[in-house]
Amino acid sequence: MQPDINNSSFFDVYQSLFNFNHDGCYALDKDGNFILFNKAAIEITGYPLDEALGMNFVSIVHEDFLEETIGHFKRVVNGERERFETVIKRKETGEQVNLLLTVVPIKVGDEILGVVGCAQDISVNKRLEAMLSGKNRILKMMAKGASFQEVLDEIVFFVESFTSSAHCSILIADQEGKRLMHGSSPNLPPAYHSAVDGLPIGEYAGSCGRAAFIKESVVVTDTEADPLWEDYRDIALSYHLKACWSSPVFDDDHKVIGTLNIYYCRVSSPLENDREIIEQATNLTSLVIQHYEAKKKIDFMAYHDALTSLPNRRLFDERAQKAIAETKVEDGEKLCLMFLDLDRFKFVNDSLGHSIGDRLLVEVSDKFKQILDKGTLFSRQGGDEFTILLEQTTKEQAQDMARVILETLEEPIVIDGTDIFISTSIGMSFYPEDGEDAEMLLRKADVAMYQAKKQGRNNFQAYDVMLDARAYEEMQIENELRKALERDEFVLHYQPIVNLCKHEIKGAEALIRWENERIGMVPPDQFIPIAEETGLIIPIGEWVLKTALVQLKKWHANGMKDLTMSVNLSIRQFYQPNLISMIREALGLAGVEPRFLTIEITESMTMDVEKASVILRELKKLGVSISIDDFGTGYSSLSYLKRFTIDHLKIDRSFVRDIAENKSDENIATTIILMAHNLGISVIAEGVETESQLNLLKRHRCNEAQGYHFSRPVPAEEFSRIKVPSL
Repeated sequence: MQPDINNSSFFDVYQSLFNFNHDGCYALDKDGNFILFNKAAIEITGYPLDEALGMNFVSIVHEDFLEETIGHFKRVVNGERERFETVIKRKETGEQVNLLLTVVPIKVGDEILGVVGCAQDISVNKRLEAMLSGKNRILKMMAKGASFQEVLDEIVFFVESFTSSAHCSILIADQEGKRLMHGSSPNLPPAYHSAVDGLPIGEYAGSCGRAAFIKESVVVTDTEADPLWEDYRDIALSYHLKACWSSPVFDDDHKVIGTLNIYYCRVSSPLENDREIIEQATNLTSLVIQHYEAKKKIDFMAYHDALTSLPNRRLFDERAQKAIAETKVEDGEKLCLMFLDLDRFKFVNDSLGHSIGDRLLVEVSDKFKQILDKGTLFSRQGGDEFTILLEQTTKEQAQDMARVILETLEEPIVIDGTDIFISTSIGMSFYPEDGEDAEMLLRKADVAMYQAKKQGRNNFQAYDVMLDARAYEEMQIENELRKALERDEFVLHYQPIVNLCKHEIKGAEALIRWENERIGMVPPDQFIPIAEETGLIIPIGEWVLKTALVQLKKWHANGMKDLTMSVNLSIRQFYQPNLISMIREALGLAGVEPRFLTIEITESMTMDVEKASVILRELKKLGVSISIDDFGTGYSSLSYLKRFTIDHLKIDRSFVRDIAENKSDENIATTIILMAHNLGISVIAEGVETESQLNLLKRHRCNEAQGYHFSRPVPAEEFSRIKVPSL
């Protein structure tokens, strides 16, 4: 007789354990139909008891796990015990539920009548495990250098793996924070993500734009009915996108850097599990975007200049070397490397300050970028040095470009209301004749640039083999100059300044001379610019001042009691912080009254009116006189003179040279004299060499003069023997 599975004695023993078990308990007949189903099983599956009984387990198992689950069932029916994991689909929602099943056969005697099992819902653990695994996978991709796009796509796949038939997208905020740009949406139609690429961030710009705008999650359960989707409804519905949930992605400063969006092809609201995965994925997206933005900035900084954003030397060298390799010399192609250095830029830094200097560099960079072709490589080497790479060019084309660059800087650059006149000197080298690698071409272009400086600045020069000899000579000068003070190689010569009314020597101008054992007598116009560039002008200038004042004290003691001493200050000296204390100390050490010292500055030093005014006021408080040297050659406005406490103006020798033959030069000199007298300023003419020049200056009531007509600069011992020629 066949045993009855529903025999009451069987269930009397296990009924309480079965019905009240926290795990889902069930029994199947040999065909896989449910014959028992406890309350916990109802809660897990969502199927009520009357519907569950008689159902076959195959109908609720997820298709991806069906074959494996059937295999387990067959082994149990054959008498084995099985413990395994599977996934079922919950009634109505279709939500996946991960189960750990323990299944044993139902045996009566030797006959197997079915199976009985316990099901533990391990979805939470599986979800956490899958989340952790997904995060680790994405973090490993980042660590191994996967592309930004690959990692964003992986986040999308990560989100979609936890949702039921949803499509995910990531939009990224632009730099201005005004639009959302396409980031990733591999499973959305390309036409759709193209349509929303550049979506404005705004209050009514769909779920995504609004979420970024209000900085809160926005859930639209029905795109067809929701007014937020008015402008995007047609495109969304054309692809059956009927629900959209958007969550803003923030950086560490709570700035919106994107949105994470989930689309459904049915009207849908997020469940708790959905909210959890959205939160996890949003945080992960934030980490990824910030990581790649930081990496992008680091990569950019490694190859670009921080101030101007131009390519730096590293990138220039790499690109130049690549361009050299690609130049078809056999076809007559040439490559030109230009080296540019701004003229007198150190003066701008010293007089106007480094912040103005930095802004000037940016302005100059922008001007050059506007005239250069888009494909031309333009870089900042450092400081005020720039390089340009011209590919597939000729010498004539390179020279034309150099002329355009020079013309670009003819107009002043206005910063904070100040007109700044700046020019550049350009050196050029050519591949293949001047070198076969970027380093050699750069060095030779640098040498050519220095030659352009020597030619008067604001011009260009191509490299010539003879230039290397000149560069070596300059290097020698610099090396010897550094030791000149300690070797006592400097001497001062003095040129008389003659009072044209009293017909007597009124003062002396101290002029430095340098004689070196190795290189002989070095003219000031050769070593003074090098001293300024290297900063050696500071100790040299201090030596000149102290030596000149000591000599003046000797002349005073020898009867030349009213003689004054004029000493030139360089731009670096004028703006050095301890200028006043240094002059006060020098006067004190020499025992000379301040009224006998005249400080000569150039007109261009007064470019920074406010700063120059403060320094000049301090000098006047000290009691020294102030003279503007080379007047008429600088860029300053004449109106500046009203703001400065100036005692003398020196008419530059370039106007005096032809004053007797050239009416324009005479008019300029006359105008300067008249203007100065009206301002109560004395006028000194320099470079007077002829009697006709002198007579004309006297006729226009010039106060004082100096030049070879009276005497060349002479050593101190000869100065007292100078006789003023009859006027």
